[in-house]
Amino acid sequence: MKNGQIAIDEVHKDVVEREIFEVDFEMAERKKQPIKNAEAAVMEWVSATVKDTEALWEIPISNADNALGFGVAVSYIQNALDFPYSTAFKYRELTNPLVEKMINEGIIVVPNESYETDEIDTRRQLLNWYRKLSEEEKNRLPILENEISAWRIISDKFPKNQSLLKVNTVKDAWDSIHNDLQNLGIINNNYRIMAEQIYGKSNESRKARFNALAQKDLNTESDFIDPSELEPFIQVEQLFASSSRAVSSESGKENYRTANNLFIEFLSESYGSEPFSIIEVFDEHLLSRYRKYLEYKIINKKISSHHANTVLSSVRIALVRLTQIHNIEYNFFDINGFSTSRETDAKKPFTMNERIQILDAIEKELNESRKTLIPYNKMGVGENPLNKEGFIIKGLSTLENARWLFENPLMCKPIHYHTAESSIEKSFLKIIADSDKGLIEIYNEWGVIPMIIVDILTPYLLRLAQITGLNANSLLSLNINDYIDSHPATSRPCLRYWKERSDGHKEYHLDLFNAQLTWLTSTQAKSIRIIFEELTLLTCGFRTDIEDETFKERLFIYQSNGPKKYGKVSPILGNKGTNIKALGSSLSRFVKKYNLKDDVGEPLTLTISRFRPTFVSEMLDNGVSLREIQLMLGHSSIQTTINYLDSLDFNSISRMKINDKLKEIHQSTLDKNIDNSSEDMNSKDNDGLVVTFHTPLAECRNIFDPPDFVKNLSSYIPGTPCSQYNKCLGCDNVIITAKNLPEIFAMKRDYTLLTEHTRVMDTPYGHVISENMEIIKGITDPELSDFSLKELEDGRRLAEYIETTTLVDGVI
Repeated sequence: MKNGQIAIDEVHKDVVEREIFEVDFEMAERKKQPIKNAEAAVMEWVSATVKDTEALWEIPISNADNALGFGVAVSYIQNALDFPYSTAFKYRELTNPLVEKMINEGIIVVPNESYETDEIDTRRQLLNWYRKLSEEEKNRLPILENEISAWRIISDKFPKNQSLLKVNTVKDAWDSIHNDLQNLGIINNNYRIMAEQIYGKSNESRKARFNALAQKDLNTESDFIDPSELEPFIQVEQLFASSSRAVSSESGKENYRTANNLFIEFLSESYGSEPFSIIEVFDEHLLSRYRKYLEYKIINKKISSHHANTVLSSVRIALVRLTQIHNIEYNFFDINGFSTSRETDAKKPFTMNERIQILDAIEKELNESRKTLIPYNKMGVGENPLNKEGFIIKGLSTLENARWLFENPLMCKPIHYHTAESSIEKSFLKIIADSDKGLIEIYNEWGVIPMIIVDILTPYLLRLAQITGLNANSLLSLNINDYIDSHPATSRPCLRYWKERSDGHKEYHLDLFNAQLTWLTSTQAKSIRIIFEELTLLTCGFRTDIEDETFKERLFIYQSNGPKKYGKVSPILGNKGTNIKALGSSLSRFVKKYNLKDDVGEPLTLTISRFRPTFVSEMLDNGVSLREIQLMLGHSSIQTTINYLDSLDFNSISRMKINDKLKEIHQSTLDKNIDNSSEDMNSKDNDGLVVTFHTPLAECRNIFDPPDFVKNLSSYIPGTPCSQYNKCLGCDNVIITAKNLPEIFAMKRDYTLLTEHTRVMDTPYGHVISENMEIIKGITDPELSDFSLKELEDGRRLAEYIETTTLVDGVI
C-alpha cells in the first residue's frame, strides 16, 4: 500500500475492510447522525492542532496511500471529532498538514532507507515518553548494566513493542536518551565503552564470553577472578558459567545465562554496583532473600512462576557448586519453589461479582445475536435507479433507490466489495460509496446483518461454557447433532463431545443438573437445546460454503471478515487447532463492550477455560458430592477428579466446609437432649457403627426399629431386622429394566465395600446384607441374569457415577 497506486475498486475494498473491523469492535451501540459539514470540521480541527506542539506529540500515525506511506491514524481522527470511521477515512487527506508539521518539528523522522510505519511511530512514542519525565523520575529509571532496563518500565506511554528498540530508526532515539542520562550523571559513559569492549555489543559475543568463563577451572578460592569497577560481578558470572558445564544442551546453558543476569540484577539492587566479593557477601539466607525477590516479580506480573522456578533452580545449583569449592566454607538454607497451578487467571474461578457481570453481559449479547434471526423487513421504498444497460440514471443515485435494489433484484442478500460480480451489484455498491456513509453502517441502519462473524457466536459459546463446564476444545468440536433430548439408555438429555487426550467420544450427561446450583437450574437441558437450534439457524445459510467436508456439521462455524480470508467460512476449531486470534479478539471486544472488571477494577481476564473451575467452584459451594463432580467433568477415574481439584487449589474451600460442618456438629451436640431410655442398642454394633440402608426408592433410618404395621405382622420377631426391607427386588411382580441396573450395581459395590472394610458382617446387620447380596447377584450375575452382557456392562459403567447406596458413619 505504501509504494504505488491502487485502483478505485481497491480503495472501496479497503474502506469496507476497515469499516467492518471498526463496527465490530465498537458494536455500534449508538447510530451516529450524518455530518453535513464534516469537511469544515476537519479543516477547523487541523488549523487549531497544527499550532499546538504538545498536541502534535500525541498524534499516532498509520499506513496511508500517499507519497510518504503514512498519515494521521484514522481512529485518532474519528475519536477527536466523534466521526464515524468512514467519514474520518474519507477526509483523512485533509490532515496531511499535521504530518508535515510533525516532520518539521522533529516529532517524526522519515529515514533515507526503507522503513515501516510502526518504526516511525514507535520512535515518536519513545521520545514522547522520555520528554515528559521529570529529573527525579529519570533518576528512578531501572538501570541494568548501565542501560535502561526496558522490560521493567511500567508506563502506558512506553512503546509496547520493545523489539523495535533495536531497529535503526528507533535505536537512534534510544541512544539519544542514554546520552542525555550520561550528561545527567545517571549512567557512566566510560562503563558503557569499556563494557562493550569486554562483554561485546551482541548477544553472540556475550554468549561466547560466558562459555569462555565456563572453561576456566573453579576448584579453589584462588580460581576466582578479582572483581573490578568494570566487572563488579565477575565472580558471580564465573560461578554460573562453571555450573553450566553440567548440562550439554544449548537450552540448558541458556537457562544458566538467564539466571545469571537476573541474579546479578538482584545483587545490584541489594548491594549496589561496587566490586562484589562472593566470600564476603554470600550468606546462608541468600537463596531465601532471592526467592522473595522473585516472588515480588511474580506478583507484579514481570515474570511467570514457571520462569521463576527455572531461574531459582539454576541459582540453587550454582550455590551447591559454591559449597564444593575448596577453602570456602559455605552453606545455605534451601527453600521450595513456586506453585505454578495458580500462575495466571487461566484456572482461576470467577468471583461472585465477576459471575454476575458475565451473566448479565452474556444475556444482553445473546439478545443482540438473536436479532440476526429476525427476517429482514422490506420497506418498499425507492425506485429502480438503473437503465436498461445497468448504469445508474443521473439524479437517481440515492440511498432509498439503493435499498430498492437490495430488496428486489438483490433479493435482500448482503453484497460486499469483495464479492460483487454482476453490474447490478456493482451499481448498488457505487451508490453506497457515493454517500456519506459506509456499507456496514448502511446495513446496520437497515437492520441487515451482513455476515455471521465470530462476535455473533461468542455469547452462545460463553453460555455453553457456563452451563456445561466443558473446556474450549470440547465445546468448539461439537457438531449440530451432538445434543440428544433423550438418551436411549437413561431417557435423559445428554451431550456428546470429544474430550482432548481421551480415548474417543464420551457421553456428557446432563441428568444431574437438578442439583441446586446458582448457574444450573431445571431448565438447563432446554437452554442447551435452544442454543443448538439457534446456532443451526444462524449458520444454515452458508454451511454449504465450507470447503473442508470434515467440518460441515460443526456447530461453531463463522464467516471471516479479515482482509486475507474475507467471506471464507471456517470452523473456530479446525485442523490446526483453535483460531486463537479470532476467538481471543472477540472475547476482548466482549470485555470492552460491557466494561467487565475484576475485583480490583482491572479489565477482566475472560477465557473459556475459566468457566470450568468456576463450574466446579459452584458445585463445591453447594455441597455436591465428589462422584457427581466426577460425572459432570467427564472423568473416568475419581482420582483424576481429586487431582483436578487439587490443581485448582480448592483446599481452602474444603477446609472452610469442614470447619462449617464441625461447628454444625458441635452446636447440634450442645443443643441435643440425650434420652438414654430411647436408645435402641440394637441399632449399634460393637464398634459404634450406624448403618443407613438405601434402596432405589428410599432409605431406612433404623432397620431394627420398623414402623408399627410391620411390628404387628405375625412374622415379625422383636430384635431382628425388618422383614419387609427391600422385598421389592425379590418380588416376582417387580419390573426391573436396564434403567435400574446402574443403581443396583451401585448398591452391590457399596455392600461389597461395607463387608470388606468394616466388621458389619459380625453384627445383626450381616444377615440383612447377605440376603440382599444374594438378590442382587441374581440380577447382575451374567450366568443368572436375564439381561444381556452389554446391558450389564453399561449398568456397571454408569454405576461409577452414582453415590446413593449404603452409607456407614462412625457415631459415638
